[in-house]
Amino acid sequence: MFASLNPGHIGITVSLRDGVALAQRHGFGGFDAQLAPLHDEVTRHGAPAVRELFLQYGLRIGAWNLPFMPYIVPEPEWRDWLQKLPPMLASAQALGARRAGMWILSGSDERPFEENFSFHVARFQPLARMLADHGIRLGLEFIGPESFMRRFKHPFLRTLPAVVELGRAIGPNCGVLIDSWHWHASGGTRADLRGLTREALVHVHVGDAPAGVPRSELIDHCRKLPGTTGVIDLAGFMQALADAGYDGPVTAEPFDAELSALPAEQSAALTAVATRATVARAVRTAEAPG
Repeated sequence: MFASLNPGHIGITVSLRDGVALAQRHGFGGFDAQLAPLHDEVTRHGAPAVRELFLQYGLRIGAWNLPFMPYIVPEPEWRDWLQKLPPMLASAQALGARRAGMWILSGSDERPFEENFSFHVARFQPLARMLADHGIRLGLEFIGPESFMRRFKHPFLRTLPAVVELGRAIGPNCGVLIDSWHWHASGGTRADLRGLTREALVHVHVGDAPAGVPRSELIDHCRKLPGTTGVIDLAGFMQALADAGYDGPVTAEPFDAELSALPAEQSAALTAVATRATVARAVRTAEAPG
């Protein structure tokens, strides 16, 4: 595992080249570069030059989000994206950027559960096959807070077992982007994590929850850096990742307004310390005797 920086998660807007420099300055091991900037860099400078950029800063490429939400866009736009993606995916493949993610809304105002499940499978399957053709895995992220689900007319999946089931229905290269915040907010337990495998784990987000807020009232965009409040069982969460043999990026996603208001260097520094400490905890527990 390695600590990776996603600047957008902490309120920083920065170019790819400035972003990797920022990550290097603060001791991250990776950078979550997004697909469009990666493709633009490859188009302008070639894949070898972009690979050398990451090597120059001692960084690995983390994970990137799909550039559109397959279950939200109208069908013509969805089909248009299927036409536009292959050259972008070829750039990602050439760079070894083979971890993609997309969150799944925990409800719908239009479709009841079973209809929505089938709709998600239909929208994601062609995309997953396209990703597989380029050696890329897709991690689905569930949104755990009950408060978020309550805004919809029809509830949809909001737990780890449910998103694993959806991934299996979509295809063999479709796994999980698991976030400690959403796992906690959904009422997840250590037992839920025991079945995870290295093959199923595509990406990991970490964060903590504000103190004194019941799980049923947690709000999605009010979070904390991992390990800052001790509300979430990060020890159990990271132990499960270590036991599964996960070796990919671990990215903080605090969505903390106070953190985002800080100067970029200070925000990145605090995030680096918290993320590296979280990764180190996994290593220590995995190697502890007994």
